[in-house]
Amino acid sequence: MWRWVRTPTGIDAAICAMLLIIGVPPTLSGELGAGTWADTALLPTLVAPVMISRRAPLTAAAVFAPACIVSGVPTFDQFRLVVAIPASLVVLVRVGRQADLGPAITGLGLVLAGIAFVGLTDVALDGAGGGVGAMVTFAFPLCVGVWGLGRMLRKRDLLVERLAEQSRRLERRREETAALAVEVDRTRLAGELRTGIRDRVAEIVALAASDPTSATERFARIERVGRESLNELRGLLGVLRSDDAGSRSPRPTLADLETLLGDARRGGRLVDLEVHGTRPALSSGVELAAYRVLQHALTAIRGSGGEPAKVVLRYLPAEVEVEVRGSPQRGAGAAAAIAAAGERARAQGGRFSARDTDTSRTLTAHLPVAVAHA
Repeated sequence: MWRWVRTPTGIDAAICAMLLIIGVPPTLSGELGAGTWADTALLPTLVAPVMISRRAPLTAAAVFAPACIVSGVPTFDQFRLVVAIPASLVVLVRVGRQADLGPAITGLGLVLAGIAFVGLTDVALDGAGGGVGAMVTFAFPLCVGVWGLGRMLRKRDLLVERLAEQSRRLERRREETAALAVEVDRTRLAGELRTGIRDRVAEIVALAASDPTSATERFARIERVGRESLNELRGLLGVLRSDDAGSRSPRPTLADLETLLGDARRGGRLVDLEVHGTRPALSSGVELAAYRVLQHALTAIRGSGGEPAKVVLRYLPAEVEVEVRGSPQRGAGAAAAIAAAGERARAQGGRFSARDTDTSRTLTAHLPVAVAHA
């Protein structure tokens, strides 16, 4: 029951009931005018437009004007001012808010005509001419003011709607920009992949052909270079495979982060994760960008030899901060991955930085929690 009362229809019904509770007793008392039971029975016609004004405000205005006449039948000597004016205000604010300017002016005119007739016939006002004059002086400015409030609310609603549409367009544009950045990344990574393989193989061949007196050391270094090469190639191939055009698989989000880290650890890498804050609701573009930034960063940073790569995820009020620290991965593939991570962050309106020393690398991306609008 209470749930229904809180609905728009329930609120309108409550308004109508309240107006009738206020308006019916004076008509039954016989103290005001020569009202009859017929007058009282027809009084609900004045509040009926309120029930339809939310869905059809112009129809409600058109119904209100004849209702002001019908509600006075048969004597036209009945007190109904206390019902007519509040009902007219409810109808007018909705006419002003929901209708275009021309129809809204027509609705205003219909309601004012009905109010003028109430002023002409209502027993509480001073005679025929005096009643209309009093109604024009008091009720007309009130009605026009409420109608004007509805027009202001309409302007606000239209502005909100335009901003929401701009937000949706901006989101689509960001998605398109991110998709374009992915294609650029794929082209760059494909070219750098060939160069990286050639350089790594050349290094291994050079080691194998060096001085045979240090075979143990050479083979250990060959193994290390080979393992690093496999890790780098695995990361690059993962990036290329994950962004395949036309893929039907769901786009990854931060909820899939453990899967990403698990893949990196299965390659023999050490990766630690720290999460600060509570994950908010993020747009799909930001979710994907954060995931890809981490994916690219793990390609450019290695964790091995007891020194794990450190992934820190901070959920801040206005942004998500993604930070990856560890030993730098060298080579053209790592440089391409860093460039790809930067493109991902900037495509979502975020920032990206890369800081290198001889022994460490820190990649940091700041992504907005809410896409600017929108």
